[in-house]
Amino acid sequence: MADKSDEYALRLSYLEQADANSLAVARLYLEMASGEHYSNRDYALSLFDKADAIFALHLPTSRDAAIAGLALSLNNRAALELEAEEWDWAVDAASQAVSLRRDRLRNCIGRKDDTERLDLGYSLAALVLALRGAGRNDLACDAARDAIRVLGKFAGLDNQEAFVLLTKLICIYADLCRMIDQLPDAGLLMPLAKSFYTTRKGRVK
Repeated sequence: MADKSDEYALRLSYLEQADANSLAVARLYLEMASGEHYSNRDYALSLFDKADAIFALHLPTSRDAAIAGLALSLNNRAALELEAEEWDWAVDAASQAVSLRRDRLRNCIGRKDDTERLDLGYSLAALVLALRGAGRNDLACDAARDAIRVLGKFAGLDNQEAFVLLTKLICIYADLCRMIDQLPDAGLLMPLAKSFYTTRKGRVK
């Protein structure tokens, strides 16, 4: 079995011959960076930087695809920084990813927004973990509340990925409330509990 790095080198060489600044090259850099272990943080960050530079080049002509790429790159960069426990860098990357993905969700007019909503939920979750790691528990609690509000649409729906993320965030939110000596927002959580209960009741007959 060929080494993964050899495979990447071959793919990169092929794509760069066609267009070294194509979105395909940017996506490959992003894939390479996202697959790196945090022990290779500097190398991974250099790949993220290369991907972001190319995505930025395409903003005037392929704005939606470029922003989607930048948002994913920032989200995965935040994940790397979380693993490396570089909390401030993780907060910065996750905050930018949240901003881009919130705009994408806001502009999702005339089509189903489940993908954009779930993507925003993941970026908010990364921001929650980064803020908590940085010891900024009050802001982490606010971000968790925001994430639950964004993902609340999935409560009671048959979306396992969203359900798992939502339930994890609810647990983190409850723990953060305890840490800052604050009661969880009943107005936020009760409608979700009702949706979960109604769905479960409908399935168990």
